[in-house]
Amino acid sequence: MYALNKSKCVASFLFGSFVVVMGGEAAAEQAPMSLEAVCIPETTEQAIAACPAGARKGSAKEGGNVPVSRFHEAERKQTKKQGPTGPSLQIDMSTRLGREQTRARTEALLKREIQILERLVKNSADDDPRRPAVLLRLAETQFEMQIAQTATVRSFDDPIYEACTRDKDKARCKEAREGQKKATAALDATRNDSIRTYATLVRDHPNFKRMDEVLFSLAFALQEQDQFDKARAVYRRLIKDYPKSRFVPNAYLSFAEYYFNDSDMEAAGKFYRKVIEFPPKNNSVYGYALYKIAWVEYNRERYRQSLQGFVDILEFARKNKYANDAKNLARQARKELVLPYSHYGSPGKALDFFRRYAKSDAEAHEMLENLAELYFDTGQWPQAITVYHKLMADAPRSNSLCDWQTKVTNAVISSRPNQEQIIELKRLVDIYRTFKEGSRPAAKVEQCKSETATTILWLATSWHREAVGTDSAPGTKSKKTMSQASVLYRTLLKEFPDMEQMEFKNIDRRDWPTEYKISYFYAELLWKMEEWGQCGPAFDAVVELNSQGEFTSDAAYAAVLCYNNLYQQQYVPRETKTKFVSKRDQKSMKNAEPAEAAKFKKKQFTPLQKGMLEAFNRYVCYVDKAEDLATIKYRRARIYYEANRFEEAAVLFRDIAFNHKDSELSEYAANLYLDCLNILGTQLAEPRVACVQELGASIDPMSASFCGTEQLAEEHPDLCGSLSTLQCQVRRKEAETYEKTQQFKKAAATYVRIFRRHQECGEMDEVLYNAAINFEAAHLLGRAIQVRTVMIERYPQSALSKKAVYLIGQNFQALAYYEQAAKYYEQFARKFPGEDGTKCDADDKKAGICPNAIEGLEQATFFRIGLGDDQAAMEDADLFARNYRRKLPRQTSQVMFSIGSIYERQNRPSQVISHYQEYLKKYGKVGTPHQIIQANTAIGRAYWQLNRKNEAKKYFSTAVKGWTSGAPKRIRGLNDTSKETKAAFMREALDSAAESQFYLSEYKFAEFAKVAFPKYTGGKSAAKVKKWSETEFKRWVTKKLGVLRAAEADYAKVAKMTVTLDGIKMQSAPWQIAAASRTGEMYRSFVDEFRDAPIPREIEKDPGLFDIYVGALDDASEPLQRQAIDKFEFCLKTATQVRWFNKWSRSCESELNALNPKQYPVAAELRGEPNYVKHTVGEPGAVDLGAIKDTSLTSKDAVAERGKP
Repeated sequence: MYALNKSKCVASFLFGSFVVVMGGEAAAEQAPMSLEAVCIPETTEQAIAACPAGARKGSAKEGGNVPVSRFHEAERKQTKKQGPTGPSLQIDMSTRLGREQTRARTEALLKREIQILERLVKNSADDDPRRPAVLLRLAETQFEMQIAQTATVRSFDDPIYEACTRDKDKARCKEAREGQKKATAALDATRNDSIRTYATLVRDHPNFKRMDEVLFSLAFALQEQDQFDKARAVYRRLIKDYPKSRFVPNAYLSFAEYYFNDSDMEAAGKFYRKVIEFPPKNNSVYGYALYKIAWVEYNRERYRQSLQGFVDILEFARKNKYANDAKNLARQARKELVLPYSHYGSPGKALDFFRRYAKSDAEAHEMLENLAELYFDTGQWPQAITVYHKLMADAPRSNSLCDWQTKVTNAVISSRPNQEQIIELKRLVDIYRTFKEGSRPAAKVEQCKSETATTILWLATSWHREAVGTDSAPGTKSKKTMSQASVLYRTLLKEFPDMEQMEFKNIDRRDWPTEYKISYFYAELLWKMEEWGQCGPAFDAVVELNSQGEFTSDAAYAAVLCYNNLYQQQYVPRETKTKFVSKRDQKSMKNAEPAEAAKFKKKQFTPLQKGMLEAFNRYVCYVDKAEDLATIKYRRARIYYEANRFEEAAVLFRDIAFNHKDSELSEYAANLYLDCLNILGTQLAEPRVACVQELGASIDPMSASFCGTEQLAEEHPDLCGSLSTLQCQVRRKEAETYEKTQQFKKAAATYVRIFRRHQECGEMDEVLYNAAINFEAAHLLGRAIQVRTVMIERYPQSALSKKAVYLIGQNFQALAYYEQAAKYYEQFARKFPGEDGTKCDADDKKAGICPNAIEGLEQATFFRIGLGDDQAAMEDADLFARNYRRKLPRQTSQVMFSIGSIYERQNRPSQVISHYQEYLKKYGKVGTPHQIIQANTAIGRAYWQLNRKNEAKKYFSTAVKGWTSGAPKRIRGLNDTSKETKAAFMREALDSAAESQFYLSEYKFAEFAKVAFPKYTGGKSAAKVKKWSETEFKRWVTKKLGVLRAAEADYAKVAKMTVTLDGIKMQSAPWQIAAASRTGEMYRSFVDEFRDAPIPREIEKDPGLFDIYVGALDDASEPLQRQAIDKFEFCLKTATQVRWFNKWSRSCESELNALNPKQYPVAAELRGEPNYVKHTVGEPGAVDLGAIKDTSLTSKDAVAERGKP
């Protein structure tokens, strides 16, 4: 597996350093070490063995192969509703008696009055004319007393309810009941007294003028005491003897009421009609009789006539607004006419009908709602649905909307298919959500919530029972119905998580839902539908809701059954396969490719996997013995394995392999156990040596367990065959794992030990190759060289030995033994000139250990040049040219170009000229632009050195032209050239071109030096001196200055030679400094010529002429001196900014000191300068060889302006 173990050693000859980079997966990732003493931490073992808290020990087969059913249908309380069947309006006592209503008086006051009246009756003679009036007054007062005592009796109703029913207070209950009993006895006594009074009046005074009133009152009192026969006899006497009495209608009404209450509707109707024979003007019960006639027709099922009767009441009330109780009768008629309408009228026309008789549109809608309720209560489902839909359409924002939709939903449930039921139920849930989220009254929200939850629960359990059935009645087994019921259960759980705090008034309290109970029902349905992926988590949810609940044991076992079935669907096809190496034979191990680190990275458990693990864990923890225990354990382990949790999987597979050997899965578990150790030890980003060691330690016990006898070996042929060859591979794996954990020295030593002691374990050239790689990584390059030397000697024909020659060269290069490195590179290049790196695989290229004769020979050439072994360098260059000139002309040109540095170092200008001229002749068309410019500059410099300046000028001009005619663009366009290399090429081209431009400017400098100072021959007079200064002297100054300006402009071209590469501006600092120095030197020499000019004797002897003469010179030289100082200052500042000091910068410093010693003292510090470089690479700022402006660059400015080539 040498592909897993590679290194690359790269050295830089110029900088004398090396970098060691590990190749392959382990090196590329630089995996951190994992040097734990144990393979699997004890915490993992403990976590796997831990059991869930709160679970209860159960039986393996508690529910058989099917979960225990705990379903019980939630049945609604049956409330019989057929709508009203009788009138709700009762006539008051005063009206029935034909009396004016009086203001109620207290019992005490009435009692005192009765006592007074009784004394008057007692003390009056029978024939006293006042006695009948007193008796009537007594009877009326006793009637009034009855009303007061009735109120007293009824006043005990609320206290009795509160004490007896609500508070269960026996003492208060007894006290209230006794009080009511006492009050009732008093009432009965008063009634009897009243009857006696009326009877006395009739008996003793038959001719009393108000006898009709007395007879009616007596009959009424008898009727109240249930003495109906006596009452009827008195009524008949009244009707017979006093047919015109105003009490006759009331008498007929009493007969009608009696028959009505006795359910004799025909007789009742006749008497009610007798009542209405008397006009309403003198008939206070006319309207009431009409009302009861409507009810008589309703009870006779004559609905059209009944509806008309209620309409007649409304017409009566409209025409007789001041009739007794007209408003109340009309209001009641509007409310109750919906009863006959529900049997006779059309639901669609109801609202229009009601609007004709309602007082307002709101009242019409109220009547419509009453009609809807009546339809609903009487089971008229289509009519109820129609009317409720009309109500919802007309009042979509009503607070009754939820109640209406509840009724519609229940009506649809009772009359239409399941799908339509679901639609209406969804609408009900939507309305509940709207109520919950809106600003509805709290009571309405709670009512809506309760009704919605009740409807869902009832329908869900109904469908559940319908599909699943019971012990006595098998269900339909319809999966569609089960699915619909499960959706309702989910909705109930989602929308009403607080159902345990709710009240379900229409359901038996024993069937009130809880989240725990409904969750179990839901899970049970999922099992019935064979939804294994859902029923496991559903049963888990039951367990989590209540670990000690009555269904929890059943739910826990049911979860295992669900997950077991799910496992069989998802994992069984691959449950015996390994992730890495299933057949551990030597060949497959040898050729196995390195795995990507991400392949074995821990995965997050899916929700289903978590559920499986929890269920299987509960099962393993709390089931002692079961036939499927090993299977459940195996499947639990497999889930960890699939999720790349190899620690946990290894623990579990090991348990099965050694503790369940009778299971057919034990061999698979053994194989997977080894596979887990292999992955932990070799394939992770942090490989563990301890796991490889555990793998090796497990082989013997496993062999004894599965292969200890012939019979066992025959039963496990695949496993036993793998174990026999695994030891060698473990040793290899151990070495590889040391390498991956960056214990390179141990890895190398292990490979060497394999080579010395286990020659049977694979091909030894690979072993030695890997040993050398690890010695390199451990920075033991000498040992790596020794191992490779042995490999080359022992296995000379191996392809790895061929690579070793090259790699030894790399090792010596890394050790900075360049002569030895060059020898191995030369040896490799001579033996294998065709090895150009194209035959290497991707791993070798990535690791940088791909043998390449071309690169090796090129490196050897450069090393020889650097070592001063000029002859060997030239021989290597010639060999390179012979082998690769046609194939690699540009690379050959670079090698041949480098030979010129030998002649330059030897200071042999003639050889420099001939070499570079030959180079330009052969490689001018293929050479890189920077080397073409360098070659021309080198030739020009050599000619200049030989003082053959005219010949030099041609090459300097060619170099400059090469730069200005597109060299930067051609350098940028070089293919297969790195960004850094292009920057270096650009720098070398720029510096060489700038040097050539400087030398071209030197020709102008020579012309400047030739212009000599004019000699004065004019005589002693001031006029002649003045004439000389304005003629010959002025012409000289003009000419000299012109030549200076021309030379200055030429030197300025050096500063203008700039280029931008990748946003960085590059300039040639050394030659900018030199050009500035030269320009300053010209100005300074110009000043010197003024100051050193000879003074004629005739002028020197004459003070006046002397002053004129010298003054003229000083006036002319002063501006030149200032410019000279400017140029030298610029030169020195530029050198300081770019940190580049050479002879030109020192010259500037000296010149400034000579011109003004105080202002420009010579610096005392030592400055470094480049001594061992061929070409300098400056980083200057902007350069302008014109006049320096007043604003000077600070250090910060200089840094900001510097380029970064």
